[in-house]
Amino acid sequence: MTALQLVTPVSIDDLPDYPIDPDQRLDSHGFVQWEFRRWLSSDMRWNGTHECKSMWFDLVNLAHSETPVGTLPNDPKRLARMVQPVVDRDHFEALCKLEFGPLYGWQQCRCGDDVRLMHTVVTRIVTQAFASRANHAARVEAASQARKLDRLTKDIATLSAKVAEDPRKVRWVNEFIDKRIAERGGQRRTAEDLSMAVHACKAEARVGRFPDNT
Repeated sequence: MTALQLVTPVSIDDLPDYPIDPDQRLDSHGFVQWEFRRWLSSDMRWNGTHECKSMWFDLVNLAHSETPVGTLPNDPKRLARMVQPVVDRDHFEALCKLEFGPLYGWQQCRCGDDVRLMHTVVTRIVTQAFASRANHAARVEAASQARKLDRLTKDIATLSAKVAEDPRKVRWVNEFIDKRIAERGGQRRTAEDLSMAVHACKAEARVGRFPDNT
């Protein structure tokens, strides 16, 4: 992949769409999953100057705080200011003309009506971060639901041991209670909710809702 030429005019219709929406954020993302083995063997590491590699790495990190996350502005003047210490714009643009300049691997992309810069590796890292966060949230939700059902099972057992020993009935009671709570505006479960749910579950069992597995 050659150096990015920011001054080259390109029709926005010919650019690839960036796959991440602007409203998706990684505000709580305190680290970057760095593919260090890929970096150690990369052309940029072996052939870029220390100055260019420093700026390149700085911009890779800065992209994680941009909108959309993982992109950079398609503006050499702004990019030169983003690098710290601030770089003279003319010097920055001269470095970008090198084969292994500060924007090596970055390409223009379409973000709605805007043109920004994306990097395939950065995009992959950001996408994986979203997937990891979603998986973590799912695990947390599953654990929370399991604790909720465990507490509910113990409470049901005080009213009906037979209902409490059947996980299908416990889930049904849970859904019944959740529906009642939602109907009155999201208040906490009451003793009346539990009693009504257990009695309703027994009535459903009598009409065959929970057939024996044997």
